[in-house]
Amino acid sequence: MHHKSTKKSHIQLVCFAITSYVCRTGTDMPMTFKEKIYASVGLIPPGRVATYGQVAQMAGYPATAARAVGNAIHTNNDPTKVPCHRVVTAGGSLGSNYGMGGTEAQRARLEAEGVRVDDGLKVDLERYGIVMEDHPLTPFLPQNGRILFLGSFPPPRAKWSMDFFYPNWINDFWRIQGLIHFGDAGWFEVKGEKRFDCERVKCFCVDKGLAFFDTANKVCRLKGNASDEFLEILQPSDIAGMVRQLPCCTAIATTGGKASGELADMLGETVLKVGQFQPVSIAGRTLTWWRMPSSSRAYPMSLTAKAEYYRKVFASLQHPSACPSAGSETRPSVL
Repeated sequence: MHHKSTKKSHIQLVCFAITSYVCRTGTDMPMTFKEKIYASVGLIPPGRVATYGQVAQMAGYPATAARAVGNAIHTNNDPTKVPCHRVVTAGGSLGSNYGMGGTEAQRARLEAEGVRVDDGLKVDLERYGIVMEDHPLTPFLPQNGRILFLGSFPPPRAKWSMDFFYPNWINDFWRIQGLIHFGDAGWFEVKGEKRFDCERVKCFCVDKGLAFFDTANKVCRLKGNASDEFLEILQPSDIAGMVRQLPCCTAIATTGGKASGELADMLGETVLKVGQFQPVSIAGRTLTWWRMPSSSRAYPMSLTAKAEYYRKVFASLQHPSACPSAGSETRPSVL
């Protein structure tokens, strides 16, 4: 029996293009265009701005709907819930018809939140703008993949130490694997350099049958950092499609809260607690879903304690040379 996820997120107020409708809060009624725009504007945090085109995309429309967005927010009468002063043109200019006092009032509100507006009434979008990103990597799906690891989304590229999953030098995912499989947390590190050995990592993954991707294909970074707290998913990944390409896969592991919450929403399941596992139906097959602790150092758990959780997952898997068939047919697929 499925149980709907209890995860609460203000992004659930927004209609995205991948859905056929958007539910009003607490109802099954579709939201109007204006309501979807207002909900999207409400996601922009203080100290940040978004363009009219970005707001359209956040609400599930093409960027070319920018003019319609402007018309919708011009009639806004609640700047607390719908902070439309945080919406600017594609070039960073303030709106010429800001409906709550004109451009000087918009400027004052932005500067009160720490956003600098220059003498030409423009905002530096590189410094203050939200960022929308498509996933920079393709799924890593070795034919013998027996487990699919799912994170949330890669950090900004400036934080990468290799072109592969979990690339952040201060993320401990590969140290956890080194500790479990080789008794050496530094096994995948390039000595004397702050980077991981990408080829060694990939060879290890193929040898062990490890597949990788994330729960999001497209995201909006509400702040320019790697924090999941300010990461809003615009387009979930096709998890079922990946599973279909992994005939040996018997398990999925989500690495952290954001990824676990997103998968729970996709499956219509309750979010698991760290260390828990349960059978789930994906692409007509029964797989075991494991919830792992985040490998980020910001997560309050020691490296060895995290490794023990991952060790249990590997102990439950068949050897990669013992590839099963495509999996047992079960109840109708939920993904």
